[in-house]
Amino acid sequence: MSSKKQTSSKTKEMKPVALILAGYDKFDSKTKLKKMQELIEAYDGDIIYMGHNKFLHRLEGKPIIQYVLDAVYNAKSGSKNTAGKNSRLYEKIFIYNDIRSFEGVVDLSKYDNVHLHQMTDSVGGHWKDFYFNYIEYGQRVDVFFGDTPRITSEDVEYIHHEFSTIIGRERDHRGALINMVFGIVDYEDMKDDNWLNHRIKYIKRGQNKGKLKSFVGYEGRQVRVGNTGAVIKHESNDALMEHESINFIYNLRKALSPSTFSKIVYHLWKSKHFDMIRQVKNKCIREVDFYNSVFDIISKLNKIDLSNYGGKLILIKKNAARWENDIDGPMDLNVFQQKFREMLGKK
Repeated sequence: MSSKKQTSSKTKEMKPVALILAGYDKFDSKTKLKKMQELIEAYDGDIIYMGHNKFLHRLEGKPIIQYVLDAVYNAKSGSKNTAGKNSRLYEKIFIYNDIRSFEGVVDLSKYDNVHLHQMTDSVGGHWKDFYFNYIEYGQRVDVFFGDTPRITSEDVEYIHHEFSTIIGRERDHRGALINMVFGIVDYEDMKDDNWLNHRIKYIKRGQNKGKLKSFVGYEGRQVRVGNTGAVIKHESNDALMEHESINFIYNLRKALSPSTFSKIVYHLWKSKHFDMIRQVKNKCIREVDFYNSVFDIISKLNKIDLSNYGGKLILIKKNAARWENDIDGPMDLNVFQQKFREMLGKK
């Protein structure tokens, strides 16, 4: 993996590419046992896949990830090609997974624009490898996760359009051009279509009684990650990618894990964001304060300048549950298998 920063050229507009992340952590036995205990505690006893290629489990004849791949592959841009048909939204699709295992269950000859790469690292590591080696400056990559098989081509087209209205166009509250976005979903937008109701757990006591346990509480909403995002290769993002700071941002979605939550609070305390600690504990975060805290922590932690970096959380309003309903463990997989059988009219 090359981590050397390329010399940036003048930003130019190019057709976006798609990246499907489907790597997984391979811990040693001691670390796995520790992590598993933390996650069992955090998820109230639910078993979570660890060190396991969950993306290749089958749902009614196809691996989980192939549903995501088909949704991205068949998404249309709306413009016509030389044959008068709608062009593909993405001219290239990149996937990170274990090559041998993947090729054993997915026939890649059916996809003429798919590039498969060997997973070797963390989410941040894969983003870094891809960012510095496979896209040009000025090019945008739309990112998807391989364990969200509910998304359709229509959903991909919708989120692509949403990204296009913001990224590289809008400016954040500091005036920086937004070149990176992350999807989130509000519980109110997903609750009526949610397949994974066993995940919905409420705080039973204390000042946050009645609020959702594994959702981040913002003013006026309770949110979880929507498994998608986008980034333009731009010099304002280079340092973030070089230092794999995406891992810190990505881990904010996993704040329900005791160790991760402790690290977040620790960094907030070290950087003297005491009001932000209160907001996190009260599950009532002010979004601008959240942005400022994250930028400040990463700047100090990695000793990088983020004054020109612009990032934003984008609220997914259409079919929100399809983006939140990822497969974390066997219980989730069992629900998906039953739901897919029902959709196909099977018992």
